Amino acid sequence: MVDQLIDASFLYPGIVILLVGSAELGFRIGFRHRRHKYRSEDLATLTASTLGLLALLLAFSLSHALSRYDDRRALVLEEANAIESTANFASMLPEQTQAPIFNVLRDYAAIRIGLGFPYDPVRFDHDVAKSKDLLTTLWQQAVAVSEPETRSAQRFIKSLDEMTKIQERRVVSLRYYVPSAVLLMLLGMGIVAIWFTGYQSGLTETRLHAGTVIMAFTIAVVIALVIDLDQPARGLVQVPTQALIDAAKGLPP
Repeated sequence: MVDQLIDASFLYPGIVILLVGSAELGFRIGFRHRRHKYRSEDLATLTASTLGLLALLLAFSLSHALSRYDDRRALVLEEANAIESTANFASMLPEQTQAPIFNVLRDYAAIRIGLGFPYDPVRFDHDVAKSKDLLTTLWQQAVAVSEPETRSAQRFIKSLDEMTKIQERRVVSLRYYVPSAVLLMLLGMGIVAIWFTGYQSGLTETRLHAGTVIMAFTIAVVIALVIDLDQPARGLVQVPTQALIDAAKGLPP
């Protein structure tokens, strides 16, 4: 995955340097070919077509990354609500069964708050396994209170079932990203489009002006933002977990 190749601290400056350097390289090559008889209109059409295709890819990738980011944020809220509901229904169970359930819920919430951040595949797998173990413990306690069958026990079991489903959905959302091929194609198209822009500037014997640099910088930031939104555990953008923090604070001592 791209997130395993690019460290967050180098993501933005790395892409900016790459695209600005591509523009400068295109200018130098175009400047060397300035005596060749090329029609500037044809090159302008080719450059505009490349930039148009890049804009289409940027719009598609950004929309996809934002959708995944919103899904992850919504799942955090759903999980926080499920934990709170499970705790509320647990408070209606016999008093002697409440303390063990609340203890496990506190441990579970603490793990889910830091799930996937900072980026560490080994820690992530460990936290996922620990979450499943804690859920297994909760289900064992649910079995213990299911007889005799009461309305409180039914509500607790139903809420625990919802919490289990959300747990798996959130893990899946953190493991899947925009395909790396799409991100690499987006980066490659950005390099090509900016190269053509610089090449046209050199071929027509105009200096690489500030507008080209600003355009290269802007496109680079947008590409980095797409990657950042798609893989929030490694970039500047983070999925807020305040809802889970509030849920953990609200659990009975």
